[in-house]
Amino acid sequence: MTIQFQPEQERVIDEAIQAGLIAHADEVVEVGLETLRSRLESRSASIRPASAEEWMGKFRAWAHSHPTTTPLLSDEAISRESIYGERGL
Repeated sequence: MTIQFQPEQERVIDEAIQAGLIAHADEVVEVGLETLRSRLESRSASIRPASAEEWMGKFRAWAHSHPTTTPLLSDEAISRESIYGERGL
C-alpha cells in the first residue's frame, strides 16, 4: 500500500523524526493506529471501569511503548548550580 502525504504532513513527519519521536516515516501509520486504538479503548472504558489487572497491563504497555534510546542528562545538567546558577545560593 502506498500512502501519499500532503506537504504539511511531510513537514510534521520530518520534525517528528528529527525530534526522535519516530525513527522512520513508516511508523506514522502505526502511531496513528495506536492513537485510534487508544481512543476506542477510552470510549469503551468509560462504559465499564477496568479491573486493577487490566489497568496495570495497559499502564505497562504504555510505559514500554516509549523509546529507550533517549540520552540521560549528565550530573552537571541536573546540578543545583546548573539550574539556579548564582540565584540559588
